[in-house]
Amino acid sequence: MMRALTGVTMLVLLVVFLMIEHISSPPTEVRQAALPLPVRAASSAAPRPPTSASPSASASRARSTRRRQVTDSSSGLSYRLLSSPWRPGCPHALDTPMFSWSAGESALAGPAFVAGSATDWYGNACSSLLQQQFQYSSVADLEPTATSLADALDLAYYSGLPHYLTVEDSSGMQVSGHQAWVVTFLLTYPAASSEGLAWTSEAGAVVLVDRGAGQAPALFYVSVPSNLGTSAVSILISSLRLG
Repeated sequence: MMRALTGVTMLVLLVVFLMIEHISSPPTEVRQAALPLPVRAASSAAPRPPTSASPSASASRARSTRRRQVTDSSSGLSYRLLSSPWRPGCPHALDTPMFSWSAGESALAGPAFVAGSATDWYGNACSSLLQQQFQYSSVADLEPTATSLADALDLAYYSGLPHYLTVEDSSGMQVSGHQAWVVTFLLTYPAASSEGLAWTSEAGAVVLVDRGAGQAPALFYVSVPSNLGTSAVSILISSLRLG
C-alpha cells in the first residue's frame, strides 16, 4: 500500500512540475512577432539628405553667375552680358583688316539690304586691344584716338546703309581707376523702310581705356539698333571693368 501510494505521489509531483515549467516559458508566437519591430524603427529613423544643399545646385548657381558677364582676357576688360536675345560672341563679320575683336556679345536685330543683298544686322558689344595702326603713346592721346576710332568704325561698318551720324558726347571717364575716353553717337536711317530695316536709329559708343605706360589701351565698341533697346549702351558702358 505504501509502495502504491509512493508511486501515485511521484506521478502527481511530476505532473505539477511539468505544469510549472510550461507556465514559466514565454509563448513562441510573442517572440516571433517582436523581432521585426527594431528593424522598422531603424529604417523609419534614417535621415534624408537635404536637397537644398546639393553641391551640384551650388555649382549650377556659380556657373550662372559667371555667365552674366563677358570677360576679355586679351584686353583685360569685362562687362555685363545682357539678357536674351543677347548671346556671348562678337559677330565674325566685324573682323576686318582695320578691326579685330577678342571678345563680345551680340543680338540679332533683323535683316538689312546692303548693296542690294540681304544680310543679318546685329546689335553688338565687342572689345580688344587697340590695333597698332592707331597711334597711341599716353593718356594725352585718349581723346583724339577715340574720336578717330568713331570715324573709322562709321566707315568700316555703316557705309553700306544711307545714314546720318551725330556725335552726342565726347568726354573723359574712368574704368576701374584707369583714365578713359568715351565717344557716344547716334545713327539715323532716313530710308529705313526701303532698306528693310525694323529700326530707324542706332545708338553707339567707343570707349578707349589707358592700361598704363608701355601697354596698348583697351578698346570697347557698342552699337545697338533701336528695336533692341538703346538703353543697353549706357548699361554696358557703366558695367565696364578693367582687371
